[in-house]
Amino acid sequence: MTNPIKKMILPTIALSLMFIVPAGAVESPAAAGLSREQTAPQAMAFQIPANSYCSAEESHDFSLQVANAGEAEADITLYLYNQDGTEFTSEGSSYRDIGSTIVPSKPAALKAHATGLYHINFGNHKTCAERVYLGKVVVNSGEASLLAQGWVSINGQKEAITVNENKRFELAAPSKPPVEEPAAASAPAGASTAVPAP
Repeated sequence: MTNPIKKMILPTIALSLMFIVPAGAVESPAAAGLSREQTAPQAMAFQIPANSYCSAEESHDFSLQVANAGEAEADITLYLYNQDGTEFTSEGSSYRDIGSTIVPSKPAALKAHATGLYHINFGNHKTCAERVYLGKVVVNSGEASLLAQGWVSINGQKEAITVNENKRFELAAPSKPPVEEPAAASAPAGASTAVPAP
């Protein structure tokens, strides 16, 4: 190779190598079939410290609040579970300004910046054997930006229920695949489609 050709070809090759990048490295999430709904979880689970003394004399109060930190309505459901994993679905109780606006296992619509409440007493309102040990907040449709916290109380001694380290969390329902229209039935090969004359 002559010297002037070398001077032209070598920089061109070096420059072209700088721009060779694997296709997967520059593919956008949309092109890869990913969406925001797939990046956020659909549910946030949390533990409830319920393994403590409980009786009619030493009743066990459970209180939880879930706040919608977003600008749009949040479609959520609160699930609660007993020690054996059985779903707990009892309506909460309200007294002395402790409210209950959410019913476990039933969808609830929280307006932007609204807070849903749940409270129940084990030992008086419900039996101690029905205490809940696990909770889960699920978004039913769309997306939700939430905050949640609560407490359990035995004889006035409170223990905090921490959800996501008391930080805001994002949930998103999985996107539904598009519904395909059924294909029109076609006549089998070789079959006549002519209409007989009257």
